[in-house]
Amino acid sequence: MEQSIRFAGMYNDKFEKIVDSFQPGTISHLSMDEMQNSVRYDIRRWETYKMFHAQLGETKYAMVKYEKATLLTFSLNEGKFLRISIEPDTDYKMVIERIQNLIAKNPKLK
Repeated sequence: MEQSIRFAGMYNDKFEKIVDSFQPGTISHLSMDEMQNSVRYDIRRWETYKMFHAQLGETKYAMVKYEKATLLTFSLNEGKFLRISIEPDTDYKMVIERIQNLIAKNPKLK
């Protein structure tokens, strides 16, 4: 599964990179500016999701499936977000489950 993960990064709610890394040999589909805009738009969407917390509960993750990649965003504690890019044919349910298990096991991320 690790080879199917293209990219992983952590960002704060001000869209600033905390840490990120590409899988060795992976070529980015986005320029640096496009990547920053993608982060900005993903994190802003979380504000929209919060509007429905009372009716639907807390948002666990968000997923966008493109032709060339699938992007997963997870909200962590204290305004931090984990973004994962996986190959489009990857079993995203397995990736989501593994990430949620890692988050649940690490109290600093909840």
